[in-house]
Amino acid sequence: MVRPLKMQKIRIAAVKSITNPLLQDLHNLGMVEIRRMSTDKFQTGKTIPTYDQVSEQWVRLRAIKSALGLQGGAYREMGVDEAIREAEKINIEGEVRDAQERIGDLATELASLEAKLRNAKKLAAFGNIDLSAASSNYISIYAGTVPAQKAPQLRKALRTCEVSIRQGKMDATALVLCKKDEGESGNVELTLSKFGFNPIDISGFTTPSATIRALEGQLSSKKAEMAEAKRAIAELSSKYGESIKTLERTLGAWAERTLATKDFGFGPETLLLEGWVKAKDYEVLERHLDAKFPDKAYLERIEGKNPPTVLENPKASTQFQFLVELFSLPKSNEIDPTLILMISVPIMYGMIIGDVIYGIISFLLMGWVLKKVKPGGLGHEIARVWRFSALSGIVFGLIFDEWMGMSSYHWLEIFQSWGLLNLSALGITGPLYHGFSRIHNVSLLLGLSIVLGMVHLSFGFLLGAINEWHHSKRHAYGKLAWIGVIMGGFFLVSHMMFGMFPEAVVPAGAAIFAVSLAVMIWAEGMMGAIELPGVLGNCLSYARIAAVGIAGVVLAELINDTFVPAPEQGLMAFVFLPILITLHILNTGLAMVEGILQGGRLNLVEFYSKFFRGGGKAFVPFSVQKYRQ
Repeated sequence: MVRPLKMQKIRIAAVKSITNPLLQDLHNLGMVEIRRMSTDKFQTGKTIPTYDQVSEQWVRLRAIKSALGLQGGAYREMGVDEAIREAEKINIEGEVRDAQERIGDLATELASLEAKLRNAKKLAAFGNIDLSAASSNYISIYAGTVPAQKAPQLRKALRTCEVSIRQGKMDATALVLCKKDEGESGNVELTLSKFGFNPIDISGFTTPSATIRALEGQLSSKKAEMAEAKRAIAELSSKYGESIKTLERTLGAWAERTLATKDFGFGPETLLLEGWVKAKDYEVLERHLDAKFPDKAYLERIEGKNPPTVLENPKASTQFQFLVELFSLPKSNEIDPTLILMISVPIMYGMIIGDVIYGIISFLLMGWVLKKVKPGGLGHEIARVWRFSALSGIVFGLIFDEWMGMSSYHWLEIFQSWGLLNLSALGITGPLYHGFSRIHNVSLLLGLSIVLGMVHLSFGFLLGAINEWHHSKRHAYGKLAWIGVIMGGFFLVSHMMFGMFPEAVVPAGAAIFAVSLAVMIWAEGMMGAIELPGVLGNCLSYARIAAVGIAGVVLAELINDTFVPAPEQGLMAFVFLPILITLHILNTGLAMVEGILQGGRLNLVEFYSKFFRGGGKAFVPFSVQKYRQ
């Protein structure tokens, strides 16, 4: 049970003359989350004059950086005045703009020429036919492509025209010459369209061979111009690139610093800023300011509401902290459920998987996924949860003695039938051990799953009471009363329906239930009593752990009964083996999905609702770190 880190609200009072050095120092320290001040005595909501210069130069350099195709950059700490002066020395936006416009124009021209060249090459097979005759007053020329299978029919359909066709693999290239009689052209174009004719623009063409030579010459010339324009860009990048990247990062940091002053309070000679720090960092910050700005900056603790949330857990639990953050951050006065999820999620996942081989497949599969997905993303962190939980699947597989749907001894017998083992020689005359068979203990497994749910939910109500204790002891008592309701109800139902406990337990169970119900109604009102069926449903929801797990076992047994290879099957045994492995891998995938979904639901819906409110806001310190990455 761990709470988020304790936070401390602070106020810094300083003389205005150290505004820029103070901004720079706090930004580099990365300890303080600055909050907007609310005061009538100091002016707020305005940036310092330097902001306009910084933002202007920063935006300008970002545009140049983008135009030059520059990436990244090394952050270098420098004063704001120095950074502005260095940026003003780089006056190349005109050259960059002209070069980029020239490259854009050339790219358009090259695309047009390449399209014309492709068309000319399609017509190359027609030799030295002068296509400029298309402008004749007596002849219309149509050039284009048609589907290869339709070419013969096209020739028949245009008997009054001269049709030349060059057959290709997929398409045929056609050249159609028709007399330009009045009304004839419309009929020709309609006929061509019926055959899927795709026209080629031959405007400006002479003979195909001459046109190809001319277009290739133009392309070569334009490509040389493009290379020259790109060379100009490359020279600018080489000369100014590193300076631009460095200054862009530095000015970005200063833009953030100067913008942060909107949250400050300014007087005639002083400034005030408020924010949050981790409580453990307060003295470090105090010593630093005393050393860096003696008699010019003063730090003090102040009262504050709604502190930001910082979760700090062991490194091994970071993937479960990611789950907490993905759902909702706890408020600073709530319990951080990370370490609880680190235990409960794998247990439920393991009980559902419950197979040594399936657990190993799950572990290896998620290890492969982790190598393929980007670290820090949703897929990466979920895969880490899956892989960690797979270890629990292996442990429960040993408890259940399940190895791909069979016991360990059953596998040894199969190996012996193939002559791979001699059990007698190894001194093995029976099962190595008797595991808890899920398929033969369905009722007990269902009962244990529900008991697990009761314990889990009771723990959730206990956490809820701890969370509520400093806010409303009455509500805390109500949370504790729910534990009694659950436990008392369990004794009563278990005796009346299953005879699990002796008669003497009934009065005690009834008393616990009645007293707890009365306390709960006193604390939460009749709305609490209305929630009784819901809590009962929550307890019964945990039966899905047993139900889904047993379904996986049944499916595994069906696969084994059909496809486990035996010596007497001959060659079919070698056909069955890959089928057996494939089906079990698919069953593993199904069990993995069910395990993570059902376990996640039980934790994030049933369990969370008993103590977790969430709605915390992450601690976002004023830090230069992102500019250094």
